[in-house]
Amino acid sequence: MGNADNIKIGVKGRAYVAPVGTTFPTSPFTAWGTGWVDLGYIHPDGLEEALGEDRTEIPAWGEEAPVKSRVKSRDGSFKLTFLETTADILQLYYAVKAEDMTSVAATGGDPQYLSFGTGQASPGIERALGLDIIEGDDIERIMIARVDVSDRGNRKRSAEDASNFELTFKPLAAPSGGQAVQRFITNVTLPVTTP
Repeated sequence: MGNADNIKIGVKGRAYVAPVGTTFPTSPFTAWGTGWVDLGYIHPDGLEEALGEDRTEIPAWGEEAPVKSRVKSRDGSFKLTFLETTADILQLYYAVKAEDMTSVAATGGDPQYLSFGTGQASPGIERALGLDIIEGDDIERIMIARVDVSDRGNRKRSAEDASNFELTFKPLAAPSGGQAVQRFITNVTLPVTTP
């Protein structure tokens, strides 16, 4: 019989970025430490995670189905739409490094403003990414050692819409050959197996 307690709902969530190599929390209850930046409010659609595989299949003469199948590569993506306009979000959306941005101080009654240019090819803005999906005391924490933004949604500016930043993060190989994606999921037990 089913157990409704096993149904997980992403009631709220947070997203954090840091330079690649920044230390991740050691449990789902540990606060995000030094170097992690909270990316702010996220659209109510929440997080969309996609997984994919590229496989090699070996057919055999006279068989309708492959006789062997091997995974060549696995990949995935994490898509979120951010609502706040911050320097960190602008860097990710426009693929601009912080050192290529200039903050001009407020003067003579004019407010402060940020200045940067786009249009030149760049290698992308790699970051470590942390995600928390929360429902009461259920927490799923996803820690991705290295990501790049693989897709950017269109920005719409109107009186009816917030200026959204839709970003799809693509996990890349972890530095030093570690795990690319690490997960903590609370309130899920591992079944006891007998040899």
